[in-house]
Amino acid sequence: MRFPAYNLPAKMMAVLQPDGGFLAPERCIAAHAQMAEAHGAEIHTHERVLAWDAMRSGVLVTTDRGAYEADRLVISAGAWLAKLAPRFQELARPERQVLAWFQPRRPEIFSVDRLPVFNLLVDEGRFYGFPVFDVPGFKVGKYHHLREPIDPYDADLEGRPRDEKVLREFVERYFPEGAGPTLSMQGCMFTNTPDEHFILDFHPEFPQVAVASPCSGHGFKFCSVVGEIMADLVEHGTTRHNISRFRLERLLQ
Repeated sequence: MRFPAYNLPAKMMAVLQPDGGFLAPERCIAAHAQMAEAHGAEIHTHERVLAWDAMRSGVLVTTDRGAYEADRLVISAGAWLAKLAPRFQELARPERQVLAWFQPRRPEIFSVDRLPVFNLLVDEGRFYGFPVFDVPGFKVGKYHHLREPIDPYDADLEGRPRDEKVLREFVERYFPEGAGPTLSMQGCMFTNTPDEHFILDFHPEFPQVAVASPCSGHGFKFCSVVGEIMADLVEHGTTRHNISRFRLERLLQ
C-alpha cells in the first residue's frame, strides 16, 4: 500500500497532487519579515492598535505606544478586523479552532515522505492534517471545529476534553495507526466571511484604506500574493491580479 496510514472507504474519491506540500509558518513569517526589513520596512511588534482615523490627507493610526500618520493604510487584522472596522462586524466572524497532535503507533508511516498532507471531507465534517514534522505528533484539525464564535480580546484557546474527542474520533476511524496518546493541543482563531472567501478590497467609505482578510481558515498559504495585491491597491489603486471573487461588493448586495 502506497500510503498505509490512510483507512478510507473503498469508494471514496481522492485526488493526489504529487507536487503538493505544506508551509512552515514560523519560517515563512521570519523570511517575510527579513525581506521586508531589507527593503526598508520598519516592523513594530507587541504594539496594540487602538484606533485609526481617516483624514483628508491620509490616515492616523493610534497605538498603545504612539501615533503614526500615513498616506495609505492596509488593515489586515484577522480576528480583530471587526473591532477595528465595525463596518465588517457581520462579514468577519472569529471562530474558535483547536488542533491536536497525536503520537502515531507506527511513526514511520506518518513521516513526510509517507503521508501526504490532506484535506478530507467525510460524514463527520471537513478535516485536515499533516505528517510528523518539526515537533512530535500527527497534526489534525477540523474546519469550524465546534462552531463556537469567539471574542478575540477574551479568547479561550485552551484545548479541552470535548475538543480532543472530536479530533480523536476522526483519527481513530480514518488514521487508526495515528491514534496514540494525545501529545498536545493548541487553540487558534479562524475568521470567516459568509461565503468563506477572502476580502481583498478598499474600505467602502475611505478610499485611502484597504482591507485584507478575513481568510476563513485557508489564507496563510496565499499570504505572499495577498501582500502583493494589497501593495498594488494602495500604491496604484488597482492590481494586475484578478480579485473579482474577493471584492467587498459581493457581500454587501
